[in-house]
Amino acid sequence: MRIGLVPSVSSLLFPLLPQTLAEAFPRLRIEFHDQTNDALIQALLRGEIDFGIGAIDSSVPAELLVYPLREDPFVAVLHRDDPLAAQAHLPWKQLVGRDIAVFSKGNIQRLVAALVESHRLTLTTRYQVDYIETLYGLVRSRLAVAILPALYTTHLQDPALQVAQLQQPALTRTVALMRGPQALPPLIEACFSLLQGELRRADA
Repeated sequence: MRIGLVPSVSSLLFPLLPQTLAEAFPRLRIEFHDQTNDALIQALLRGEIDFGIGAIDSSVPAELLVYPLREDPFVAVLHRDDPLAAQAHLPWKQLVGRDIAVFSKGNIQRLVAALVESHRLTLTTRYQVDYIETLYGLVRSRLAVAILPALYTTHLQDPALQVAQLQQPALTRTVALMRGPQALPPLIEACFSLLQGELRRADA
């Protein structure tokens, strides 16, 4: 069985869900493929993975079957010495004039750009990077404020960095279980149902 996932959702899966799947289906070989959201969608369409966990946006084709799991709010990651770091909730307009760092690929950049355009904000996206540690490194170096979904920060334990939820307006992405329209073999179908149930229970 081949499961695709965007890296930020790994905190929803590991370590408990692979153990649950292994206990329920001990003879089933399970592969995990971490991908950008765009790559995950293409892999589903080509049948390269059986199902995936990613984020919904306008790029998700109508032929994919989508099962929403949870909302993932966007946050800002700031250096602890930043004057804005004392706020647990941060209005977007307070980032005007600041250098911003975002991921260069996937739907995160599109969601942020759409919000900026619709609310006529003037944000300076100075850095676009591929990896989370580069994003955090820019913040540690006091070069930028990072914008990303909260799930990425689940295991962030760096005393130099502070997380604030972005508001006015709030921006979230919907994390969902996705699969292609084709029927799955009975064993894979049973595994899909178990995974779907466990993920929904975990978020209840």
